[in-house]
Amino acid sequence: MPEKIAIIGGGSPFVPGLLHAILENKEVLNGSDVWLMDIDPSRLPTLTKVGEELARRCGAEVRFAWTTDAREALTEATFVFMNYQIGGLKHRQYDFDIPTKYGICGDETSGPGGTFMTQCAIPATLEYCQLIEELCPNAWVISLVNPTNAVADAVRRKTGIRFIALCDCFARLSQRDLPEVLGLPPYERHYAVSEDLRPRAIGVNHSTWLVNLQVKGEDGYPLLRERLLGDTKKRYPADQSIDFLVKMLEAFDYLNVGSRHDRVYWDNTQVLKERREGGAGPELMALGWSEARWGFVEELLSGADYSQHPDEYCFRLYHARQTIGIMVSILADEGREWGGINFPNRGAITNLPPEAIVEGPCIVDSRGITPIPMGDLPKPFLGLTLHIINWQELTVDAALSGDVKLLYQALLACPYVHDPDAAKAIMDELLQAHAEYMPQFKR
Repeated sequence: MPEKIAIIGGGSPFVPGLLHAILENKEVLNGSDVWLMDIDPSRLPTLTKVGEELARRCGAEVRFAWTTDAREALTEATFVFMNYQIGGLKHRQYDFDIPTKYGICGDETSGPGGTFMTQCAIPATLEYCQLIEELCPNAWVISLVNPTNAVADAVRRKTGIRFIALCDCFARLSQRDLPEVLGLPPYERHYAVSEDLRPRAIGVNHSTWLVNLQVKGEDGYPLLRERLLGDTKKRYPADQSIDFLVKMLEAFDYLNVGSRHDRVYWDNTQVLKERREGGAGPELMALGWSEARWGFVEELLSGADYSQHPDEYCFRLYHARQTIGIMVSILADEGREWGGINFPNRGAITNLPPEAIVEGPCIVDSRGITPIPMGDLPKPFLGLTLHIINWQELTVDAALSGDVKLLYQALLACPYVHDPDAAKAIMDELLQAHAEYMPQFKR
């Protein structure tokens, strides 16, 4: 059956990868329509042409269109991908710079920045969800919107849509980092678990730990420790925080998955020093268009092969293959295991609250996601994880209520915050900076 696939945030730099991954799965998706929707139309015509060009090359029968009208994109859609960042890089910069000024660190999903990105993301996401309930109530919604655990919590509380919230940190680990470290062949297509390699990580978004690793049916941790604690810098991709990963592995005997984010907590003094000295430019640009990225889009239209993509975050395929692969697993009723999925716990991690939004592996088939029972989260991570869960839930309470006192309480509940006066000053500045995207606080 042909699908109607709507990508909300269709002007994002992640879109070329999503289009490429859709066309890799032409045997399942032939006959489908892909709609790119964005409130900013400037990149939509060109990205639509990229889809058409890639489809022509591989002989796929997939059609592409673009619009700035969410209703047009969503009407009778069968899959909806949420792929946007409210306020763009300008507002993400506020979430880095303003807390740093007051000596408190974080990023777009942690610390005060995470609290405020949640305040911006939830109102927009719930508006789209209302349209989905009206125009395509049976659609599967696959969300890449951060903070993914907070957004999933708000959607779960306020809607009944079929919503799957993803994080790409596990996809990077399973499809790129571990094969490179362990000397295994890279994954083909969209598969994140294979007969040779089965990693499983659990926790909460951007604070997960590799609690089980099977390599060719045996415990893979001895090999991982041997290779990672040896000639590390030659064995692990250069964009990871190598020293931090090694320090955590030596201390806890588990590999940290979202190292860039967790480092803000465990290595706070050094990260704050780096932010004050050099700003957050490289971290911010990880999710934005750059001249090189847009230049590559033009090269694609001129005949370049996708395998020639620049070595930059947005064009790497692990993110897209996880996202589109989950859709294919639903359509083909594959029963395939995927990690990096956020869901209400309900016993999957036995020592975390049942209704908390946790992250872990799931079986994906025509029914959607079925979490895999994983037992206890290791005790060294339990206290911090419970702290994050409480902060995240208070943050969602504030976003849904528009209560400034609750917002202040959420900031004080954050494990990165240690100064109530600084938290109040940060809150006042970020309320003003993000005001246009937080209608809940204008009552």
